[in-house]
Amino acid sequence: MSHHHKHDPFCIQQSLDHARKERHPLWRWGAQLLDGGITLLGMLPLLFLLAMLILLLLTPGQPVRWALGLLAAVWVVGFTLDTLRLNRPRARLEAAPKATVGRVAVIGAGPVGLAVTKECRAAGLEVHCFDRQEQIGGVYFCNDTFPGGVWDSVRLTTSPWITAFADFPPSSDSSRQLHHSEYRDYLEAYARAFNLLPAIHLGHDVVRARHLPNGGWQVTVRDLTDPAVIERTEQFDHVVVSSGLNLQPKGIDIPGMDTFTGTIEHVAHYREPHRFAGKTVVVVGIGESGADIAAELADHATARLSMGRGKFIIPRMNPLNGVANDYDTNRARYAAPVVVRDAFMTLKRRLCAHLGLLDPEAALRARLLEVSGVGPMSQTVTKNDAIIPKLLEGSLELRRSIVRFDENKVVYDDGFVEQVDAVLFAHGYQPSFPFLDLGTGANMRHPGLLYLNMIHPSLGDELVFCGFARPAIGSIPPTGELQARYVAQLLSGRRSLPNPAEMEQAVVAQYRRIGALYPTQKQPHVVISWIDYMDTIAEKIGCRPDPRRLLTRPRLAWKVATGPMTGAVYRLHGPGASHLAEETVLKLPRMHQLRELLTHIGLHMCLWPFAKLSSHPRWRSASSTW
Repeated sequence: MSHHHKHDPFCIQQSLDHARKERHPLWRWGAQLLDGGITLLGMLPLLFLLAMLILLLLTPGQPVRWALGLLAAVWVVGFTLDTLRLNRPRARLEAAPKATVGRVAVIGAGPVGLAVTKECRAAGLEVHCFDRQEQIGGVYFCNDTFPGGVWDSVRLTTSPWITAFADFPPSSDSSRQLHHSEYRDYLEAYARAFNLLPAIHLGHDVVRARHLPNGGWQVTVRDLTDPAVIERTEQFDHVVVSSGLNLQPKGIDIPGMDTFTGTIEHVAHYREPHRFAGKTVVVVGIGESGADIAAELADHATARLSMGRGKFIIPRMNPLNGVANDYDTNRARYAAPVVVRDAFMTLKRRLCAHLGLLDPEAALRARLLEVSGVGPMSQTVTKNDAIIPKLLEGSLELRRSIVRFDENKVVYDDGFVEQVDAVLFAHGYQPSFPFLDLGTGANMRHPGLLYLNMIHPSLGDELVFCGFARPAIGSIPPTGELQARYVAQLLSGRRSLPNPAEMEQAVVAQYRRIGALYPTQKQPHVVISWIDYMDTIAEKIGCRPDPRRLLTRPRLAWKVATGPMTGAVYRLHGPGASHLAEETVLKLPRMHQLRELLTHIGLHMCLWPFAKLSSHPRWRSASSTW
């Protein structure tokens, strides 16, 4: 990026030149003043309301001042009660009319499938988990037989403690992301610790799961471990699909593909970079897979990264403190409406950019966020350490979207044309369930159109999908674990579902809300607001932290509010509670400075009445502090 003659479709060089420009010391003083002003703005509601409370106490005989003080008191008390959930009645948890003990077929032995198997067995259900691969781990089992899994160098994008199941913490205190083989070792240890292996049938491919007219399922399984490839059919009461999001690559349909002389493929088939050595390669898509692969190819090939819009990119590890960046996902910060969080983060970045306080890496990230068209909290995040340095050194270059292939060339939507040897599409996957036969009673739906991304209203708990809720910022395995706990309660009769009409209404409301929160995601999709979604499931299980009990444990309460968000929060109280979860919540360090946390709380308090009154999802409070 340091060479001015290179094609620069997103004006990155201009942003870098601006960042490198020398500023007069007065500009830096002004920046510090503005930074302090932002903090003061966030703290102002707290200071103002404190002053009003003093007026209430000291001026009982002066109506105007007393009225202002009373207003402040109502504001503070109302905000406190609401954000700590002290004004809400305890949720009524309804059990099914009668407990059921049935046979459950779980399809997929990845992280979520393992959690489903474990929770359903613990609830007393007979569980059979099927996976066509030779080992557990799902996409984390690296092999050439089934596309869509990890490639040789993959490291997880979330840290071990954020990714871990709540009742099986990692063996190390490190926050460094695991290599895929290390995470598979963790999953193997989990399966052994809870004696899951006897219930898992590896090398068994579910070729058909047919819903029967009178309820239940007829599941046909092909045994790939037998040379004769024998099929057998069994009856089950419930089917839980946890086959994952990476089974079916999205299609590619761009003019000129048929006559392109290079290679075109999806990154589902990518394993290592050496076969592209010395070639010109375009990676399409700036999600986490696309960014990782493009950065890896930059060391072996002439690499390009094609994207339609910019992206919110953060390093996996925070360079300032050496701690994983996902530790900054906490409840206090994410409780405010998304429009407030977007505005706060965008303003801080733009001020720093204009005042020359960004180093080249931060300036490049700020520019990519700016050309994304939406705020950082209104999109999925890409966690990547390598892509920014590669762009800065020039070994990787950005391109706009490909609109046409022309023999040995590609044409981008800004008119730029270049000769390339290979194009790798990292534009995602689409849900695919070719083995499901729902019969005449229901039509197959995209998981984003299911109740809680899990349940078809017409089929109830006979068919459940787990692992099809992808946090915009967060981790899938703990989300899947909470889903698994809810499924186990449903299938064992400890909880019951709303009626089909109520579930349909919830689906419509969820569709509209998610569409407003993530406007650049084409619907239907499986992106969720992580903490809000987890709270919703936890309410139904009865394991959401009890605010009244937290008040008796101030240190624990503070950690729940300001510490890293993990699944352990949902094992503090209620079904499945454990002392191990409390140890996890207490031990993990807080990422944010106290000043920044108080600023977020202050801004939330200032806008709280408007958030309560607004019906727009972007203005409503995202979650409570507890």
